[in-house]
Amino acid sequence: MSTKTRLSFEWIYKFYKELENNGIENHGLLIEKDGETVFEEYAYPYSADMPHTLFSVTKSIVSTAAGFAIDEGLFSLDSKIISLFPEYKACKSDEWERLTVHSVLTMQSNKEFSFTQDMTGNYVEMFMKAPFRKDKGFLYSNNDAHIVAALVQKFSGENLVDYLMPRLFEPLGIDRPNWETNSIGECIGGTGAYLKLRDLVKIMRCYADGGRYNGKQVIPEWWTREAVKKHVDLPNRENEDGYGYLFWLQNGVFSMNGMYGQQISYFPEYNAVVGIFNCVVNDTMNNKLMKTVLAKAFEEESGEEWDEKLAEYLGSRGEKPVRCTDLPQIPTGKTFYITPVSDLLAKMMFPASLVPRSITSSFAQRPVQNLDRVSFELSGEVFTVKWFEENDAVVINCSLDGKPRLSECEIKGCKYKIWAYAYSENGVLRAVVKPINTLSTQRIAFVFEKNTVKIQFKGTPSFTKFIVHNVDQSSFVNNNQWLKPVIMPVLRAVLATTERPMKFKAK
Repeated sequence: MSTKTRLSFEWIYKFYKELENNGIENHGLLIEKDGETVFEEYAYPYSADMPHTLFSVTKSIVSTAAGFAIDEGLFSLDSKIISLFPEYKACKSDEWERLTVHSVLTMQSNKEFSFTQDMTGNYVEMFMKAPFRKDKGFLYSNNDAHIVAALVQKFSGENLVDYLMPRLFEPLGIDRPNWETNSIGECIGGTGAYLKLRDLVKIMRCYADGGRYNGKQVIPEWWTREAVKKHVDLPNRENEDGYGYLFWLQNGVFSMNGMYGQQISYFPEYNAVVGIFNCVVNDTMNNKLMKTVLAKAFEEESGEEWDEKLAEYLGSRGEKPVRCTDLPQIPTGKTFYITPVSDLLAKMMFPASLVPRSITSSFAQRPVQNLDRVSFELSGEVFTVKWFEENDAVVINCSLDGKPRLSECEIKGCKYKIWAYAYSENGVLRAVVKPINTLSTQRIAFVFEKNTVKIQFKGTPSFTKFIVHNVDQSSFVNNNQWLKPVIMPVLRAVLATTERPMKFKAK
């Protein structure tokens, strides 16, 4: 636990407990006030030096890139999208005349969009061909954000990482980040960047200080005002009252928000930046608790008893590895191949992967086939699993001595650090596997028989909860409430089928 300036540890403790009570798994919390880090804590095995998947926090980084590009005259807020992409044919419509850079920065393109669409292809082409919606106005869309990213890349001649390195990352002392790309090599605009919590807090502090960092102007000052100004009213949103240029706004607080509870907010009342990495399917409570519970830590002081209580709580959380005893017989030296039935069931929604399906559903480049063959090795206190996800060899070293091992692998062009250990339970070997630059965990059960092995994945975030939540919140279901009693039970039954153990046979 790191702290320099007095905060109310009572309210920080209560914030953590409210997260826990609402099923929100916290990985990191950083509080910065008046330009100084006053609290920083991570749940093992997550740490300050590990870049983390951001999901839609990426959009606010894209907004920053747009600010540089507009300031440099590459295009303007009033530039028409159809004029910027003349290579795409478009139908004649007044809608095209109204569709500008400002439109996509504020999620008001009026273009059709679905979060279930394939993100591996040409986003710009999908956007240009998509029809205009009948219901006009704000619609949160990865496509709108990607158009902004594509514009910066097209007119600068660089991908977003290269473009932002000398302008944003290097001046703020941020290492070159990983950023997922689509099949044509564009950095994705709606999701896909990986940064440390400290990096994001620096960027938000730079916005709060008019674009200055260590006495130097980094982000154009005018952009730090315009990007976090309310351009869209959101009267029906529970936790936000407005939207800027790819930033969320509520009562003077402006935020970068990402799926599953990634959030970095500036509280002008306290001149404080709060950054949090969480893991939860329904993240609306995450936002609410930060603004109604954690903010009170700036308003009050607490006695020493709360220091001790908070320290005790923080010491009790995080993954607690166990030593493997009574190791079952493991068939080494064999290769096991997935059976046709398991292959079919497992990829009914998204193919099975080391990374839980609820995460891979939002990847820029997704696996399209299941892991199809697997082998096992034992060496001292390490159980090694090797499988193939399409052309990517995934090797996981799981400790058996209670001291987790780190492995590295690459899946669909993204590199992952894999933290893992294994233990036995009633003849079943269980592995806990965390790709720690994501927010996910896979709890994998291996049941070994003579010539077969059954493998069952239980991922966090839960795939079933992820799908059910998104269907339940969809406009189609909400507009047809009478269908809900029919749709939801059928959906849960289908999902239960896809999460059955996968069977592999030796050949």
